[in-house]
Amino acid sequence: MTHRWPRSLHSQVEAVLQGIRSFRQTKTDNGGIHSFGSWKVYKYEAHHFVQYMQKKGRESLQDSAAVAEDMAEYLTEKLDYYVVNKRSRQTMETVLSALGKLEYAINFYVGRHNLNVAPLETEKLRMGFYTQSKARLPKSSKVFGNRAYPDPVRLIEKISNPTFQLQASLQYEGGLRTEGVGAPSNQRLKNPLTIKGLRGTGKDPVTGKLVGVVASIEKGGKETDHFVSLETYYRLKSYIMAHSQLESEYHAYVEAINKAARETGQYARGRGSHGLKHNFAQERYLECVSHGLSHEKALQQTSLETSHFRMRETLTYTCG
Repeated sequence: MTHRWPRSLHSQVEAVLQGIRSFRQTKTDNGGIHSFGSWKVYKYEAHHFVQYMQKKGRESLQDSAAVAEDMAEYLTEKLDYYVVNKRSRQTMETVLSALGKLEYAINFYVGRHNLNVAPLETEKLRMGFYTQSKARLPKSSKVFGNRAYPDPVRLIEKISNPTFQLQASLQYEGGLRTEGVGAPSNQRLKNPLTIKGLRGTGKDPVTGKLVGVVASIEKGGKETDHFVSLETYYRLKSYIMAHSQLESEYHAYVEAINKAARETGQYARGRGSHGLKHNFAQERYLECVSHGLSHEKALQQTSLETSHFRMRETLTYTCG
């Protein structure tokens, strides 16, 4: 059967992205698009990009040299526009992530159909723009600024209640939500962390270090593996052996965090327990990048470990 390549650039975008649509599949590091929200964002940005290519007279996404050249010019114009109009770094990073996904989709399509086409390689280009955006754009347009705590370790040490302190440690080290540590904000729902959540020790998938693995059932019924220090893991194991489960009342837990934040000079309205997840996400993302992961893969890994399945949500955490 002869392969049929769509004639218009916009049809080509639809064809290549369709090949990596993975809504019903488990999220792994395969580069697919796993949520409808991300799908809409990536399609929107990809079509904007090929509209730019179309104006230059381009005809095919299989022309790797032309795509790379146009992408460099397109991103330069985007960044300059965002600087002048005071847009956030988060907005630029969304564009970079979308074009990274488009590159993956094109190369996946070419490989699947065994086409004699040079692979598209723009990661170095995109990482350069990511560095520029950090230098030229504000982290976020959100008025509350960075929700992460300046010194999360000192805050956690200041929490006197051992239950609350353990829950805070798990959120900071592993990126769990409050419902994941047994303190759901909806008081009608009970979700204690029990022995079923203790998955033993293993290697961190990013750093290779020996860590404790804690599984949690959180928002949307998704089960997620979280990686914490061995010290925290064994402390959790001892706690569950003694009390059968880790659980607390949500408002009491948050108030304990707020009290410790006030006592350490880190209180800001809106931080609460969620600030610890911001700490986790920002530190984990940087750790992923420092161990060789690309911007997109670092965001994807961080997204997975914070139980998020939409890129925009993860960008909110990593940007402030």
